[in-house]
Amino acid sequence: MVASLPLILFPFLLIAAALSDAKRFLIPNEISAALVVGFGIAAYLVGMPGDVLFNHLLTGFVVLAVGFLLFCTITFGAGDAKLLAAISLWFGWPGFLPAILYVSLMGGLLSIIILVMRWIARAFPLLSLKVPYLANLAGAEAPKLPYGIAISIGSLLAFNQSTLFQDLAAMMAQP
Repeated sequence: MVASLPLILFPFLLIAAALSDAKRFLIPNEISAALVVGFGIAAYLVGMPGDVLFNHLLTGFVVLAVGFLLFCTITFGAGDAKLLAAISLWFGWPGFLPAILYVSLMGGLLSIIILVMRWIARAFPLLSLKVPYLANLAGAEAPKLPYGIAISIGSLLAFNQSTLFQDLAAMMAQP
C-alpha cells in the first residue's frame, strides 16, 4: 500500500505544475522539491541499488545543468528547468529518453495551440475582452510558452515505461 504513494504523488504533482503554469505562467519551487523528495521515497521503497541511484542522480544533475544553460540564454524558464530536472530523477538514463521525446512532441503541439490562441486573440479583440486568458496570451508582456504543460503531459505519457514505475507497480502486485 505504501508503494502506491509515489505512484499517486508523481502524476498529482505534474498535473499541479501544468495547471499552475497554464494559469499563472509559474511553476512553484515546492512542486519540484516535492518531486525530488518523492523520488527519494520511491527509491527507498524499491531498494534501489547504489549504482542505479547514482545514475538517476547524475541524470538529474545533467538535466539541471542543461536547463540552467537554456535559462541563461532565455530559451527556457527557470521553473521549467527545475521541473524537468526533478522529473528526470524518476527516469534515470537512458529511461529519460522516451520522456524527453514525449515532452518535445507535446511542446510542439502546445506551441501550435498557443500560436492559434494568440492569433485568435489578436484577430478578435472583443473576444479577448470576454476571455481574459486570451488577452493575457496576446499581450506584449506575454510569456513565450507555458512549457510546464508539455513537460508534465510528456512525462506522464512516459512514466509507465520507467523502471521505477514498473518496480513500484510490482511491489503493489505482491500480496
